[in-house]
Amino acid sequence: MKRNIYLLILFLLLCGAGFLCITGEAHADQPLVIVIDPGHGGENLGAEYDGYTEKDMTLIVARAMKEELEKYDGVTVYLTHETDQDMSIKDRAAFAGEKNADFLFCLHFNSSIEHNLFGAEVWVPASGEYYAKGYSFAQIQMKEFTDSGLYSRGIKTRLNDKDENYYGILRYCTSEGVPAALIEHCHLDQEKDKKFYQQGKEQLIAFGRMDATAAAKYFQLKSDILGVDYSNFPVPQTDIPADIVRPDKTEPELCRIEVTNIDEGTGEVTIQMEAEDSDSYILYYRLSLDGGDTYLPLEEWPRPDAWNRSSTTCSFTIKVPFDEKIELLASASNGFDKWTDSNLIEIEAIPDPQRLKEEAFQKAQQEAEEEARRLLEEMQNYNQMHFEEEALNESNDVADKNLIPVAAIIIGLILCMIFISFFMARAIFLLAKGNKKR
Repeated sequence: MKRNIYLLILFLLLCGAGFLCITGEAHADQPLVIVIDPGHGGENLGAEYDGYTEKDMTLIVARAMKEELEKYDGVTVYLTHETDQDMSIKDRAAFAGEKNADFLFCLHFNSSIEHNLFGAEVWVPASGEYYAKGYSFAQIQMKEFTDSGLYSRGIKTRLNDKDENYYGILRYCTSEGVPAALIEHCHLDQEKDKKFYQQGKEQLIAFGRMDATAAAKYFQLKSDILGVDYSNFPVPQTDIPADIVRPDKTEPELCRIEVTNIDEGTGEVTIQMEAEDSDSYILYYRLSLDGGDTYLPLEEWPRPDAWNRSSTTCSFTIKVPFDEKIELLASASNGFDKWTDSNLIEIEAIPDPQRLKEEAFQKAQQEAEEEARRLLEEMQNYNQMHFEEEALNESNDVADKNLIPVAAIIIGLILCMIFISFFMARAIFLLAKGNKKR
């Protein structure tokens, strides 16, 4: 009986040890070994954007993470490389294996082909205890990210065409028996993420400290130097999967939009959007005003409760261009960047209020000018008529004035003619009288 009790106790202790191994607290009698891998290095530059180079940034973050973790009790920390140098992925994993690492954290920054994605994400191995440990840690890391204001792109697995882990560091670490996680802090090439790294070196150091805090919480560490104790931190429990955890390759099942209001004064259109994905969560939404030929920048889909639980609806208001017919189309993506389009809504062109005001003003101005021209013509016609009347009157006055001397002359001529006629008649009379005498 006593032997059975001892066996039961031993069994419980072994089970407890196994549980602690998965959740992170597994090194009561020996130092915890953590390996940090600064992504890229040497000729492998990584992402480049706006004068920033990923390999330089990851080295700063890794050094800060190491320095912070070394302030915790019972921890030994290594970097896969201390300086900017070329190092194969396989060698990095082998280094962690040689150090008997309890975990490898691979640090990266992200970019996308179309420079449109934003947010932080964590990639974990796709199978067995490596998935369970990676996913448990990643949940803590993601909470640190979202608390800092970063948008979560999620915790994900990715496979190659051989059903192996796509990322070499996860694949080789699994072969070495080392749990690992690949941390993508944010995107270098997207406006929404630039505020998290473009304000100086201290932001990169803060990323390193953040990563160290997530690791300390996962391993339930404490630090007298920092004055923190995570011994009782509730590490998320993740079941060991029976099979490979595959990424979701299907699109969201639902994406629908409805226009709820149009403000013709401002051109603002309010849209109610629905989107659902039963296998994942909704990550982004985007909007097109031309039926899908072009799209506006991606927007965050609301996830009020947790990074992996999205709302089913989203309401937003956009400003559409005036005087253009709009073909409204939306799309929603899940956590694995699979997109589903919505129904198409046509909105007739909204007249531009400013243009209408300008046209009304121009019309009123034109009418005023025409009225002014009409009045001016009337005034000119009136003045012409008045001038002609005055001219006629003046002409009549002049004629009246000139009539007197003319009349006098005529009268004088008539009198002269009468006088001459009288003189001639008298002369004729006298001549006739003289002839008679003769």
